[in-house]
Amino acid sequence: MIKKSLQFTMLGLMFMAPNIHASGVMSEEELKNVERADITDTLAKQQISKVAGLLAEYEIEAGKLITNLKVDGVTDTQLNEQANKLLAISEDVIETARLRLPQCDAYLKQTLPLKGMLDTISNEELEKDYHHDGALPAAPAECYHTKDMFVHPATVLVLTRDDPALSAETKESINLEITEVLAHTEIVRQLVVY
Repeated sequence: MIKKSLQFTMLGLMFMAPNIHASGVMSEEELKNVERADITDTLAKQQISKVAGLLAEYEIEAGKLITNLKVDGVTDTQLNEQANKLLAISEDVIETARLRLPQCDAYLKQTLPLKGMLDTISNEELEKDYHHDGALPAAPAECYHTKDMFVHPATVLVLTRDDPALSAETKESINLEITEVLAHTEIVRQLVVY
């Protein structure tokens, strides 16, 4: 019951207030006041334009993953393929965010080695060290959103690794992970692209 309630709350937040994040609201004023590097280089401008498209692709792929959770007979392999797409997209977004938000550079850079640990890290360690930043350096609040675009699909890969039969509880956890991360994409768009 609590999980179902949280799911509906997250969906409501995602559509009613696009600047919601797990630890509260990032207001328009807060978004406006975030320090961003001026991008004057043509190549960097092209990279930012590419990220705008990647964020849209991320939202589409995340939606497909959520939809596929409802398909009878969906396999862990199918979900892993989609989670890996999200992971790859988020790596590109992180690289651009590191340029645009230099105050996030060390924090975001430290997130990327998680990819090499996905075969061995426990869900509890992932939660403590990456969702709750135990293995990451201190960083301003604006850095959290881009990091989560990477950490949430990584969590899906760990969940399916630990339960390849995809129990109802695992599917629900995956749904919550991806639904929550969708609430971050518009904030990342505002921080990195605009």
